[in-house]
Amino acid sequence: MDRHPPAGLAPVDSHAAWCRERGDAEHLRSIRLHQAHPERNLALYVRRIEAAGWRMAEQVFGDDGTHRRCSMRFVPAAG
Repeated sequence: MDRHPPAGLAPVDSHAAWCRERGDAEHLRSIRLHQAHPERNLALYVRRIEAAGWRMAEQVFGDDGTHRRCSMRFVPAAG
């Protein structure tokens, strides 16, 4: 898998790419959302994982008392 996409495309999350190459059935991530621009932070993160060959299957938002968080489950993309 090419971890260096053409200019203009989202860079690939290397850990997600490694898990995809290894043949994992799913990929789980939980991130702390940026306080000033959480939507942009989340969109960039998701694009990087999708560029590694995954698609989002589940997304849950929460709060750990200090920060807003997003937990995600990705499955292999078709194709």
